[in-house]
Amino acid sequence: MEVQYTDVDYLVFSDAASLMASGESPYKRTTYRYSPLLSFLLIPNSIIHCSWGKFLFSASDLLVGLFIHSILKLRKVPDDLCMYSVAVWLFNPFTFTIGTRGNCEPVVCAMILWIIICLLNGNVLQACILVWASCPF
Repeated sequence: MEVQYTDVDYLVFSDAASLMASGESPYKRTTYRYSPLLSFLLIPNSIIHCSWGKFLFSASDLLVGLFIHSILKLRKVPDDLCMYSVAVWLFNPFTFTIGTRGNCEPVVCAMILWIIICLLNGNVLQACILVWASCPF
């Protein structure tokens, strides 16, 4: 028996994005319990290609690596340790598989790290807006 590679939640995300693309609430999908921002980001799933979200999640994984590097540089961590830390994230097969299966965790990680960068740079208002945008209403 072949195991399906796509995460079940990815189908929920895609259905909610289709609803949002047609002008309806993503919460009409009974099992959708995420931020409307996520369904908005996945609208191209129903317009461009059904794997759009997987590419977005994989790109978010790369963004997490960039954000890890940025945070460590802001904290004045030595360059070699920064590179090792980024490599541990980017070359970890577990984290890589999560995004390519269609799980939104890389987007969540990127948002959290972006909020941390905003706070480290003193951009409290921007951090608050990001927190607000990620809340499920």
